[in-house]
Amino acid sequence: MNLTRTLVRIAAAVALALAGLAVAPGSAASAATCDVHIGTTYKSGSQIVGYGSMANCGSGQATLKIQKETCWDCWSQVGSSVTFTGSGYDKYIYYNCKGTGTQTYRTLITGKTIGGAYKTKASNKIRVTC
Repeated sequence: MNLTRTLVRIAAAVALALAGLAVAPGSAASAATCDVHIGTTYKSGSQIVGYGSMANCGSGQATLKIQKETCWDCWSQVGSSVTFTGSGYDKYIYYNCKGTGTQTYRTLITGKTIGGAYKTKASNKIRVTC
């Protein structure tokens, strides 16, 4: 009688453990599809405009920055950054470049996925006179 109960308990524990393993890869798959997207950086009047978004990231978090090229492939943030949470919509960032002369700008997005991995994408580069 005790042997039967023990076997039933072991079988139940194994079934629960296998059910938990079956769910874990699904979570990893969700994190793998999380991605950041970057839009086209452009100038509008004296504003440099950039935008980006996250897709399939649930509660993931991303930060947008406008950067100025300071030497060949060296970038420095100008203005303040914009941090946002969640997926499915474009978030915009603006920098007033009035009086800065001719410069090269881009927008950068960095995001932390559900699984904790970091993703970064840079936009096109624009060379403009403000």
